[in-house]
Amino acid sequence: MLSSKKTTQYLFYAYLILLTWGILFKFETRIGYIYFFQNTRFVNWVPFSAPLIANGNIVWEEMALNLFFFIPVGVCLPLLKPQWSVWQIIYFGFLLSLLYEGLQFILAVGMTDITDLMLNTLGAGIGLLLYQLFLKLFKSHTRKWVNVIGLIIVTIPLSVLVLFVIIGF
Repeated sequence: MLSSKKTTQYLFYAYLILLTWGILFKFETRIGYIYFFQNTRFVNWVPFSAPLIANGNIVWEEMALNLFFFIPVGVCLPLLKPQWSVWQIIYFGFLLSLLYEGLQFILAVGMTDITDLMLNTLGAGIGLLLYQLFLKLFKSHTRKWVNVIGLIIVTIPLSVLVLFVIIGF
């Protein structure tokens, strides 16, 4: 089971659900508190010119999370699409990020930012490097270890999401 391609696929789908929850729903679990079409639409076209600022300080954590949240794209896609080249995987990460940034603009949630697009794409590239490291360390057991780590990383927040939705928290 842990060495199964199906397990990798299901984990990747769960990851996409969590990514959507974070980017579009801002980790909100109550429908009444999800506000689409409430904010002013804005696109920042200048990289690193308008990062999230809170209390007059740049929030570096937000930029680091953009990078971190797209690492699974680079780790999982070589296992799901072994025929894809490095550039196709990075391009997929770019397109996925572009989709989310576009949806943020259309739904008027968050801020559509070229910096996010760049960092998300870079995150997919870092994920590819991490995948290469897994190949060196785990060789033929790479899929198994990616799935084990994925289960740990995905199961906990997905369980919390489902629990919060059920209890209305």
